[in-house]
Amino acid sequence: MGLFRRKPVQPVIPRSEALNMVPVRNEAVQEEPLPDGLVRLSYPLAVKPWFGKLAETVGMWDKRPMIKQIELDEMGTFVWALIDGEHSVRQLAQAFTAKYEVPPREAELSVTAFIKTIGQRGIIGLKENE
Repeated sequence: MGLFRRKPVQPVIPRSEALNMVPVRNEAVQEEPLPDGLVRLSYPLAVKPWFGKLAETVGMWDKRPMIKQIELDEMGTFVWALIDGEHSVRQLAQAFTAKYEVPPREAELSVTAFIKTIGQRGIIGLKENE
């Protein structure tokens, strides 16, 4: 009956601890400034081994890294510029609050959602604050 076993619940990081994490850029990500002052990021797409094998078998993939692009809006570009491997998520949210004059809680939610999104794509990683 192993088919219907529940997956173990992943531990959730407490909010205060998550805000103290420091985002670090992936070195494989290429940044391209756009004429309107925004930024386009190009990043390698992680391919699951089974999908790569299937795509190769049917002739859809030549084993070169697949590159995906994302264009950041004004707020995303602002936060991206602050990600330097030294500022914590909390500090990014504080800068966001100052720049866009939004309540601190709203800034935290916006910045953490952005960090989560680009983190899931492999554009950044998180490290503990020293």
